[in-house]
Amino acid sequence: MNNNTYKVSIIVPCYNQAKYLEQCFSSLINQTYANWECILVDDGSTDHTEKVGKEWAQKDARIKYYKKSNGGLSSARNFGLNHITGDFIQFLDADDFLAPSKFEKSLSQVTVKDNTVIITNFLLFDDNKQKEKPAYCKLEQNCFNQEAILMEWDKRFTIPINCALFPSNLTANYLFREDLKAKEDWIFWLQIYQHEPQTIFINEPLAFYRENTSGMTRKDDFMFENKMKAIKIIEQIINKPSLFNTYLRYNNDYLLHENHKQLKQIKLLKHKRTFKYKLEKLLRPFTGKKD
Repeated sequence: MNNNTYKVSIIVPCYNQAKYLEQCFSSLINQTYANWECILVDDGSTDHTEKVGKEWAQKDARIKYYKKSNGGLSSARNFGLNHITGDFIQFLDADDFLAPSKFEKSLSQVTVKDNTVIITNFLLFDDNKQKEKPAYCKLEQNCFNQEAILMEWDKRFTIPINCALFPSNLTANYLFREDLKAKEDWIFWLQIYQHEPQTIFINEPLAFYRENTSGMTRKDDFMFENKMKAIKIIEQIINKPSLFNTYLRYNNDYLLHENHKQLKQIKLLKHKRTFKYKLEKLLRPFTGKKD
């Protein structure tokens, strides 16, 4: 294969993360594979993202700067998907970076472009101490199918999205869910693997994922609520109902959540039938008390 046969489109969403862009873009400039473009999507940042982004765009014509109103991570990625021209898509969050050989090593394995996903292993590193944590390299070939992604996500593994090169013929079919503020990657992976793509796995840490201990992913209630929303979406989109039913049997947090909501509603209805509630309602104009 010619070293530059395929073009890689890199989508970098950025919201107030200008301080990370030098490390992110340096990892692209230093790639040993030259045929790429980078779509930097400034998602309404209020820091100096615009200044830094335009400076990098002037340094290297392969970097293209776009600014849009703030819409969240999924919105920024979808904006980028509408501006790509490449054969493969690399999603790269602004605070992450890649090993210099990621594109070259990944694309040297490709024999058929369409329906081929190339995934490398990764290193997690600390947001403050900048220390790599090799123990978090835990991807294996058997992770990359729809059943494993549904049943074992957040248990045995997750796949940072910067590990993959996705063929543009698959990403053209899907956008990221903008109604989710977390778990949108889980949905995206499940949709991609509905097509049972050929997966090339390079068991070498060529992607680096920043562990942000102060971020949204550390807020348990926030993550739980978005997981519940994601499960409802999965029920609608998954093409294997029996697999989804199996998931529900072995993952009762969703059912417990739904039962909890129903119990709260039943208790409220019972309360509204009591003499005490009716009396309080009658006196509400005078007491100012609400339900």
